[in-house]
Amino acid sequence: MRGKFTFSVMVAGAALATGLAAPAYAEETDDIFVSVLDGEGISYPSAEDAVLVANGVCAYMSEGNSLEDAVGEVMKETGLELEQSGFFVGAAAASYCPEHAP
Repeated sequence: MRGKFTFSVMVAGAALATGLAAPAYAEETDDIFVSVLDGEGISYPSAEDAVLVANGVCAYMSEGNSLEDAVGEVMKETGLELEQSGFFVGAAAASYCPEHAP
């Protein structure tokens, strides 16, 4: 696998910088993303963690990894089932990196 699905300080910093650059938009996007997860019954430790993982999904796919690879990594990292992981990746892409959305 080309990239490792980790959430480094760089990814967290990039997410933070994005949030500071457009706080109103970022908060609205985060709220919508979390509400979509809630609507599907997908559990997560905190909203902040869910958003961090979503931004990690985008970084992972930006490295050239596929949606399928991202789903596998979300399953491995979060313990979500295949269907939930697929939904999470799709929602993350649609919310934070539409260029990678299915």
